[in-house]
Amino acid sequence: MRYDQFENYLDTDLAWRKKEISELLLLAKTSNKEVLLKSLILLLYAHWEGYIKKSSKLYIKYVSEEKIKINDLSSNFTAIVLKSQISRCIEESDSLTLANELSFINGYLKKINKRFKIKIDPDKDLDKDIIDTQSNLKPKVFKSIVDIVGLDYKTSIETREHYINSNLLANRNCIGHGSPFDHTNQLDFSLTLKDIEKLKDIIFSIIDNYREELLDYVNNEFYLSVNEVKRKSYTLKKDKELEKLFSQIESV
Repeated sequence: MRYDQFENYLDTDLAWRKKEISELLLLAKTSNKEVLLKSLILLLYAHWEGYIKKSSKLYIKYVSEEKIKINDLSSNFTAIVLKSQISRCIEESDSLTLANELSFINGYLKKINKRFKIKIDPDKDLDKDIIDTQSNLKPKVFKSIVDIVGLDYKTSIETREHYINSNLLANRNCIGHGSPFDHTNQLDFSLTLKDIEKLKDIIFSIIDNYREELLDYVNNEFYLSVNEVKRKSYTLKKDKELEKLFSQIESV
C-alpha cells in the first residue's frame, strides 16, 4: 500500500461519515424533534467507533505490507505478533512449571528477526482479533487501541474522559437500549442542538487528530523504534494542538 492510497482510504472513510452527521444535523435544525436529536447521538457514536476501528486496522495493514523486521519496529508490533502466546501464558499462569514462560521466550527469540506480517481485513467489522472496540468505545477502550497501534494517549483527551463517558457513551447506551432520554441525570448536557453540536465537535476533533497522526506516523516512519525520540516530541506538539482546539470549542 502506498502512502497516497493509505491517505485516500482514511479520507474516503471519514468523508461519508461526516456527510451523514451533517445531513442529520441539518434535519434536526429544521425540525428540532427529540427523535432526531437522539438519532444524532446514536449516529455520532456509530461513526466514532467505526472510524477508529477501521483506520486502526488500515494502519496495521500498512505497516504489515512494509515488510519490516519486528525487531526494528516499536514494541507494540511485537506484542501484536506474540498476542496468542501472551494469552496462553496468562491463561495458564497457575502452572507450577516454567514451561509456558520458556515457550514464550523461545517464540519471541524466533520471531524478532522475522518480518512483521499480520493478516488483517479493515473491512471485516466482526474481526476483533487485534482491534476490539468491545462494542462500547469508551475512552478506556480507546486508550487500549491507541496503545496497540503504537500512538500515545493524550492528556488533553484524558482530562475529558468524564465528559465523553457521560455525554456520548452513557446517553448512547440509554437510547440504544430503548430507554427514554434521562433529562434529570445529566451534567452540563441537555438534548439541545447546541450541546449535541459541541459533543460532535469534541468527538470529531479526536477523530481528525487520530487521522492526522496515523498519516504522520506513516510519513515520518514513527513506527520504527529508531524514531522513538522524534515520536515523543511530535506527540507533545499534537497534544498541545488538541488541547487548544478543545478549549476553543468549550469556550463557545
